Amino acid sequence: MSDVLSIFHLFGLMLAVTGSLGGFTILLAAPPAQKQKGGPVRGVGPLFARIAIVGLVLLWPSGFVMAVTMPGIEFSTMFWMKIGFAALLTFAAISIEMVYERARKGAPKVARLLLTLGPLAVLCQALVVVFSVLAFD
Repeated sequence: MSDVLSIFHLFGLMLAVTGSLGGFTILLAAPPAQKQKGGPVRGVGPLFARIAIVGLVLLWPSGFVMAVTMPGIEFSTMFWMKIGFAALLTFAAISIEMVYERARKGAPKVARLLLTLGPLAVLCQALVVVFSVLAFD
């Protein structure tokens, strides 16, 4: 059972990383005029945001069940740092999804938030991975 949970947890982490990095890469590759509007609002940008959300939907429940059921998990400072950055990543991913929705519905100025939320999601994703390694060796 713990192997299955670990697989789902790792798969969720990989999806969340793919969504965050993919969306950020698309934003970086956008032409300067499109960056001022917040980057690509239609196309693959929203697809990457949804991939990140699906990854987080797999990540949170599997992580919670593993923390409750697996013996020997220490709730160290590194573990809580991982949880904190995962929560911040969740906030960034949900915010990115909401920005894409509002931008598609006719509020293109709100899409400028992607220039801040994209790097925040990537940074949080990297720190989740770092603190996961430090917490669980």
